[in-house]
Amino acid sequence: MHWVAIHYIFGYSLEDWVAILTILGMIIAGFRWLSKRSKKAIDNIEKNILGPIYDELSKLNRNMEVSNRQYAKATERLEQGDKKFIHHDEQLKDHERRITNLERGSHK
Repeated sequence: MHWVAIHYIFGYSLEDWVAILTILGMIIAGFRWLSKRSKKAIDNIEKNILGPIYDELSKLNRNMEVSNRQYAKATERLEQGDKKFIHHDEQLKDHERRITNLERGSHK
């Protein structure tokens, strides 16, 4: 009869299982350490690098909005000026016609 000792599980001795669990524990601890370090690194990048970039982009966005509003107002003033210019041009032509008619009437 073949007897299996109690300290053998799935064909591995107790020493083998302790070694396997130690290696797995070290791997898990390493991943935890890396995740903590990477989280700190990511937080540091967000705070020191991306934070100022986000702030500057926000300022740029606000400035662009102000610039767009000013451009719209300037465009509206230009259109109003064009309308006034056209109106004055028509008035000038009308005056020239009237003066020409008066001059023709006085020469007869």
